[in-house]
Amino acid sequence: MVLSYVRQHGQIRRAEVMDLCHLSEGQAKELIRKLKERGALIQHGERRAAYYTAGS
Repeated sequence: MVLSYVRQHGQIRRAEVMDLCHLSEGQAKELIRKLKERGALIQHGERRAAYYTAGS
C-alpha cells in the first residue's frame, strides 16, 4: 500500500503512512524502517522534514 502510494504521488511522509495504513506513530516508524532496510524506500531530510521516495 505504501509503495503503491509512493509510485502514484512520488513521495510519502510518516504522517501519511499513519493515515493510509491506520497505524500508530511507532508502527509507522517500524514499517518505514523495514522498507528502508529492504531498499524499497529512500529517506530524504531528517526528523519532521523527512520524506521518502521509491528505492530501486
